[in-house]
Amino acid sequence: MVCEFRQLLRRTEPSSRHAQIVRRPLATLAVTCCAALVATIGYAVRPAAPQSGQAGGPPNYNPYPPGILPSDLDAEIARVQAEMRTVFGRYLAQAQALPPLTFSNTQGVGNPPTIAGSGYEALRILGGLLNYDQSMSPLRNVACASCHMPYAGFSGPIPSVNLTMVAYPGTFHFRAGKRTAQRYTYAPQFPQLRFNETDQAFIGGEFWDARATGYRLQSADAEQAQHPPVDTQEMGFPDTACIAWRISQAQYKSLFEQVWGPDFDINWPADTEQTCATPGGNFPTATPIALNRNDRAKANDIYDRWAQSISALEHTDDVSPFSSKFDAFLAGKASLTPDEMAGYKLFALRSVDLRCRPAALAA
Repeated sequence: MVCEFRQLLRRTEPSSRHAQIVRRPLATLAVTCCAALVATIGYAVRPAAPQSGQAGGPPNYNPYPPGILPSDLDAEIARVQAEMRTVFGRYLAQAQALPPLTFSNTQGVGNPPTIAGSGYEALRILGGLLNYDQSMSPLRNVACASCHMPYAGFSGPIPSVNLTMVAYPGTFHFRAGKRTAQRYTYAPQFPQLRFNETDQAFIGGEFWDARATGYRLQSADAEQAQHPPVDTQEMGFPDTACIAWRISQAQYKSLFEQVWGPDFDINWPADTEQTCATPGGNFPTATPIALNRNDRAKANDIYDRWAQSISALEHTDDVSPFSSKFDAFLAGKASLTPDEMAGYKLFALRSVDLRCRPAALAA
């Protein structure tokens, strides 16, 4: 399929192209610098919990044979965390520079309004904030982007990890997953999981095993975003409601409310932060936050909106710019090498799902 072939060719492109994706120019350099400072100050207001291996924190989890954990792992994690704070600051500056959102109700009173003018831009920025916000983990040290940085093709950004343990450490150091992080460039183009009668095989879905089927949200990409926050080896929240709780405390809460509506009227228990600051796997239930039925429904809705916001970001040029060599080839501005052309023909011949490639190529 063309969208998969595009990803394959992107792996050979200079990494600077990926770094440029998130360097969206702002109005002035001063705005960028101030915003980054504001973001840093915002993080300093609520200090991170003591990390594993640090004074006051639990000891590092290290059941691995010698040579599995890279010697530079702590330093590399700190580097990536600093980079994520910088990118988060850029998105925060863009959020602050947004003009007031205009709500239009063209269908008459009683129908839900739509955001006119800058609605797509607001959703893109919100997705960026959620994607790079390290407070979306119990110890406030891991974000979605921890395993998906732009300069690494939106995959793992630590070379020594890629060469050794492969799977990335989650919020509790150094508990790690079982697989390397997939790139999420062009991921919104992937269809819902379904059975192809012609090939007698399943296609679509996301993750290596396609477990994010896309049926409930009608988007495999959005449903993929709902797995890492409560995976004990990744972001590690003990309850999906922790996403709603942390967003309710975030600097960009008002933007979330403007885009999706005021859903944060939830009667949170007094121990909510304590629960959300505890990595998953320490409770006898997957819903340790005691919410009544109505409040649980609100938190679940916010969790769905979280996922749709992340997917909306991945739809944009920030993540999926369609700027690969293959895109240039389709536009008649580049030529494929013999090996690349052979690979393209192999993909084209084997593909029977034409939804992610132009009709002109189907022939």
